[in-house]
Amino acid sequence: MGTPGKHSVENPRHILVECSSCKQPGFMDAWSYIASTRDAAAREKLLQGKLFKYTCPVCGTTTTMAHNCIYHDTERNTFLLYSTRREAQAECEHTLDELVRKAADANGHDPASYQKRIVFTTFEFCEKARILADGYDDRVIELMKVAIKRGMLEDGIIGARDILIYERTMEDTGGVSFVVTGEIPGDVVGVPQGYTYLKDQWEEVLDQLTDEYRFDAAWANAFLP
Repeated sequence: MGTPGKHSVENPRHILVECSSCKQPGFMDAWSYIASTRDAAAREKLLQGKLFKYTCPVCGTTTTMAHNCIYHDTERNTFLLYSTRREAQAECEHTLDELVRKAADANGHDPASYQKRIVFTTFEFCEKARILADGYDDRVIELMKVAIKRGMLEDGIIGARDILIYERTMEDTGGVSFVVTGEIPGDVVGVPQGYTYLKDQWEEVLDQLTDEYRFDAAWANAFLP
């Protein structure tokens, strides 16, 4: 895989893939860079969790085909970078810094007004794009997931290997809901007011984390007392 940010002029690339089940070859579109207001179809696939999915036309098996990708949410001044190489974080940080510098110069913005995120799984990439699209702070959502899971673990409701996935806005209350996957997949946890409470509680501290690029469960567990 190439370095994120140093993408081909051809975007998307039409790449050859192999079905994980029947081994038949096929083709899929691989996006190296998606701008939210320009690449509407790719953005929709990303929000639906289908950007990295390939369905074999022969046997119907759906396989995840991971490839480096950068998503630029132009409305929220956020760059989200997915890399297949965890050991390349320093390189990814440099790529994001350069993207922010160029975008800020081109648009007359303060570079400090941009958010930069690095993820190392396709799942995180799609989930964070959905969180951004719904207008939430992904850091608060990560804190919510950890806080809720801790409480559910104490009550014996879920297992240690279960994870919470951001699902959607609860339209009636303005809250959010999560889907539990793992040992008891499919359960939905609704949180009508938790987001606003945690955001108000932690916003001042979170706004000081200007040099952070990774906000995931490990970060949230270390952040919360």
